[in-house]
Amino acid sequence: MELKLIYFSGCPEAKNARAALLNAGAEKFDVVVQDKLSDDDPYRLYSSPSILKGDEILYGQKIKKNSSACSYQKLNSEKLRKKITEGADGGKKGVMLGAFASAGSGAMALFCPMCFPAVGAFLASAGLGFAVQGHVLRLVLVFTLVLANLGFLWSYLKKHHNIWPFIFGSMASFAMYIGRYVYLSPQENKILLYSGIPALIGVSLWNLYLSNRVKRRTGCCG
Repeated sequence: MELKLIYFSGCPEAKNARAALLNAGAEKFDVVVQDKLSDDDPYRLYSSPSILKGDEILYGQKIKKNSSACSYQKLNSEKLRKKITEGADGGKKGVMLGAFASAGSGAMALFCPMCFPAVGAFLASAGLGFAVQGHVLRLVLVFTLVLANLGFLWSYLKKHHNIWPFIFGSMASFAMYIGRYVYLSPQENKILLYSGIPALIGVSLWNLYLSNRVKRRTGCCG
């Protein structure tokens, strides 16, 4: 989460905006002084003061080039706090969804009950014989792979904004599915399956690291 406080030097409302940020619990944020920027800098296209969370405007507004405007709307610290923290829980859920689904799909692909007759016999004797049917296992694997990648996508949209975990996670998922269910050759299928599983788990750990790094990222609070 990248917070920015944007204003012109001498702006009478800048102190109030800074105080509102601090009261909202935002101890770390970047300060952008507009009159120190080049004429073409995109941060000149905001009223003074403005508060951004990434590309989202929490306070202030966009203005036309070569114009200026002041923000005089009253800032409510509690409402600002809600805007700042909005989406944080969703990002965390996305991270955990990706991690758990990756582990589940890896276990499903690697420790398939069809590969262990004793486990299959136990499930059948317990009245869960349907669970060892190939098409059921395939559906479960596809479901967990989709969940894992939805978690990566959610983290990208709501948390760290890095698309690569989603891309690599999709590639690892594809390799796992092909390795398990599309016959190429014994050697090629093993390579795809046993490289896809650790790759997907590795992507989950990477996604978790990126999400935690967002929390620790420091900025200048002037």
